[in-house]
Amino acid sequence: MKHQTTSPRPSVLESQTRIRFDHCDPFGHLNNSAFLNYFQNEREDQVEAAYGMDIHAFFRKTGRAWVVGQNQIVYLSPATVRELVTIQTAIIQITDTSMLVEHVMLDEKKEKLKAVLWTKFVYIDVRKNERAQHEPELMELFNEVAVKEEVPTVFEDRVRQLREKMKAAQLKTK
Repeated sequence: MKHQTTSPRPSVLESQTRIRFDHCDPFGHLNNSAFLNYFQNEREDQVEAAYGMDIHAFFRKTGRAWVVGQNQIVYLSPATVRELVTIQTAIIQITDTSMLVEHVMLDEKKEKLKAVLWTKFVYIDVRKNERAQHEPELMELFNEVAVKEEVPTVFEDRVRQLREKMKAAQLKTK
């Protein structure tokens, strides 16, 4: 893990990606299972760009990695073939052995909420095939970048909150 000397690291990471034809169903909508790949791939790239952490190099060095323990996802609006979408991710909860990451997919202009995913990542030592505790330097990073605002602990409540925020933002622009 590279240490950055720049001012505060962001909590919410954001990037854009284009929906590919071969990931879509016959209607031109992103396949439900493909959402997970888009979210995970963008998160991996975002973490490396924002925090200088290549999770593959980290695994090779330490023998430790995060595995998906649980996903909760809601599909709110189709992502369509060739559409440019915005993906935002953030750590919303941490423990000594896991983290909860929120992934949000929006349209290019961030006006329409397409999907929300909560992924619980469990930290494991692959060599021992058991749960591991985050090293102090990881906990320091996570505590620095975890979202500080209060986030509902129930997934459906969070989705409702995000939808209300989107509606309020749309009313302001009208």
